[in-house]
Amino acid sequence: MSNFSIISRYAKSLIEIAEERNSTDAVVQDVNNILEALKNRDLFLLVKSPVVKPSVKQKVIDQIFIGKISEITAKFIAILIRKGREKMLPEILNGVLDHYRNVRGITKVRLITAVPAGQKLIDKLVVALTKSPSIKQVELTTKVNPDLIGGMIVDFGDHLIDASVKHELNVIKKRFYSAQIKGAIT
Repeated sequence: MSNFSIISRYAKSLIEIAEERNSTDAVVQDVNNILEALKNRDLFLLVKSPVVKPSVKQKVIDQIFIGKISEITAKFIAILIRKGREKMLPEILNGVLDHYRNVRGITKVRLITAVPAGQKLIDKLVVALTKSPSIKQVELTTKVNPDLIGGMIVDFGDHLIDASVKHELNVIKKRFYSAQIKGAIT
């Protein structure tokens, strides 16, 4: 079985169980908290390590998270460890978030601007995107990249809208070089 199939199967299972028990929001919050904790290099390496025994991994996870995450999430992680899938924990948890977004019709959107985006721009973008029949709700993250000079890049799903000054200058540059080469040939 491919890693993608494993990730999808576990992700789907956790979301389905959470929905059956009306605990989806709590489980999603748990998943976000665990992913944040996995940014700690030591914890990440422990979880991924083939040398560390599963029982040790379970004890560490319990010490860190018991009482801080729901019973559903705790049991899910215990199953992953018991089945030897803990090495895929970050990927599975990201799969859980992806499946959750898919089920809820949430589109992850990344907005990159040259300067911090104002709330008015963000609101207009969200309204424009939610007018699309395929987008019910938007989960927006923003990033500042001064190299863009101006304008913005909107990245969502399979779409990339590059309305940055940097992109436009590159287009002009390519046209100029193309015209130069054509002029030299004729």
